[in-house]
Amino acid sequence: MGRGESPLAMLRPDLIALSPDDLSAMANRGLVKRAQKEIESSDLTAQWTEGEDGTICAVWSDQVTCTLPGQKTLKDAKCTCSSLELCRHVLRTVLAWQRRQTDSVSGGKTEPAAPVAWDPGERITDALIDTQVIKTVRDRASTLWSQGVLAELLRSDKPSARFHYPGHTVRFPVPDDIRYARCSCSDQAPCVHAVLAVRAFRLLPPDMSSGIVTEGPVVKPVPPEPLHAAEGCVRDLLTDGLASLSTAWRDRVRRISTECDEATLAWPAQILEELAEDFDHYSARDAAFNPAQTARRSGELLLRIDAILSGCAPVPQPFIRGMKSDRDTELGAARFIGLGAMVTETLSSSTISVFLQDCDNGYVLALTRSFAEDPESATPRKPFHQLARTTAVKDASLSLLASGQLITQGGRRTAVGRLVIGRARAVVNPQNYAWEQLKAPVLVEDFAELSARLRLLPPASFRSRRAAADFHVCPIQSVEQAAFDPKTNSVIALLCDPSGRHAFMSHPWSERGQTGAEALLAALSSGSKPLFVAGHMRTAGSKLLIHPTAVVFAGESTSRRCVLPWLDVSAESAPKRTTTSGLGHSAHSRYNAAELLAADLILNGLRRSRSRHWPGWARAIHETEELGCHRMTAILRQVQSESEDTRSVLGMLKLLALAHDVG
Repeated sequence: MGRGESPLAMLRPDLIALSPDDLSAMANRGLVKRAQKEIESSDLTAQWTEGEDGTICAVWSDQVTCTLPGQKTLKDAKCTCSSLELCRHVLRTVLAWQRRQTDSVSGGKTEPAAPVAWDPGERITDALIDTQVIKTVRDRASTLWSQGVLAELLRSDKPSARFHYPGHTVRFPVPDDIRYARCSCSDQAPCVHAVLAVRAFRLLPPDMSSGIVTEGPVVKPVPPEPLHAAEGCVRDLLTDGLASLSTAWRDRVRRISTECDEATLAWPAQILEELAEDFDHYSARDAAFNPAQTARRSGELLLRIDAILSGCAPVPQPFIRGMKSDRDTELGAARFIGLGAMVTETLSSSTISVFLQDCDNGYVLALTRSFAEDPESATPRKPFHQLARTTAVKDASLSLLASGQLITQGGRRTAVGRLVIGRARAVVNPQNYAWEQLKAPVLVEDFAELSARLRLLPPASFRSRRAAADFHVCPIQSVEQAAFDPKTNSVIALLCDPSGRHAFMSHPWSERGQTGAEALLAALSSGSKPLFVAGHMRTAGSKLLIHPTAVVFAGESTSRRCVLPWLDVSAESAPKRTTTSGLGHSAHSRYNAAELLAADLILNGLRRSRSRHWPGWARAIHETEELGCHRMTAILRQVQSESEDTRSVLGMLKLLALAHDVG
């Protein structure tokens, strides 16, 4: 027997492993909170009977008897109350029994043991699967396995597997027991994806704590002709520029997009369609058109083409190409939980993106609204919180949607993760911010899991183009060092998770978004207990950086409240601050000068730039060299000297796209 283990604890390791968060996922937060309060009070007592087979029976003083059968899971527990679901009495029994075990081995000292990583592929054997999983599920798993899998794996104290194909995410909260595996699908546990996850872990080398594995016919050969044709479209764009191209170019781009889609090249097809839309926006003099965005799309397309044709990229080909599931999908009745919002600005428009998680499958979608704005207008642009009053669905604003829950009777999910409601019936209701019940992989256990997942992600130009690919929700324990940083013109804070690990949070301060930024700073500095942070997250060296869309705090009693850093209105008048940028959230790039040149080439092309003697290029090359960007400087000079050859300018766009990926 190991240190800190009683004989019965060895018989019921499942009950020892279940945390309050695990119990909340099995029931709900309210029941767990109530059960915790009841065992902490001295009003209730219990008489315990513990069998040699691991059966536990508790007769409570409030005339309730709970039985946890041995060799079974918690879902098989019985209670004499009238509830048909997992009730608070059973939860109370589990929590009280856990406390009894802790007291018996530590004399009342409750220092938690350090979490130990384990491997489901090694410790959940085929023999165990045969006894814990019904045959129909095992047979279906074998069928799906033969069709191919692609998964991100993480070995930890609660290992997880995120399937990109065939979809869904599985987490193992209890060591050696597949029956407790939690999946984002709606099937009864243990589901087919749990079996697939165990088999996938066996593909991960033993010395790796995380990694991406593939098995079976996930990748099929693709014809190179559509890719070569797509590169030819970009060459023509750069040679002539949008100012000289005709609608024939747009039609050719759309035809090649269709060919790529038929060849299961979903992401190249999507980018080509976006380039065709850029042509239409430019032709219509639409304020939403942004030539720098067109340049970035072109560079991303070129990078993906190179990686696909090479066939030896270290990133799985389905990430680069896209998969059959990366298509527009019609939705039926669905419920979505609002996870906050963010705002992006250009010189001529602003876009609000509201992030929502589908309660059924865990997908995070973005509902967006764009607002055209005349940069030459004497009228100041509206603050973000005023734009957020715009109706998102019937009788509900974008701000309410970001902090509420959406119930819809239809709609469409686009390939890039946008939610389009259209004419479908929809209503927005308040939510209680019980985010511990959100689905993985969006919800992570702690910053350690988050960092491990982010390290697996390739650059944006080589992975899924979904709007929320790097979007997560993480529990937090406390806030340290919250302040306004004048150097970066942002609200910053050091966040601590329940495991004691830290992450850096940064939110830009701008004139238009000052009320939300001040509301965030006030909440972080108020002493209110933080519970969750949602947003785009990435690694910066060894640090974890969070750009929040929402932060949830504990309110009075058991209530919770949410702060929307982009859209909220601060309760107090905001102090005067000095902004360093007209677009407050846009970080300065070392490649700004090169990006402006690329945008000019998108508009005018190489031929016109050469005939005009390369206006602005000498200054841009000098600025780029002064910033130490010698490789980009060399490429810019090659573009000038080899103006008849588009290879140098193609390399310029690729490098700019990679620079944009790494931030």
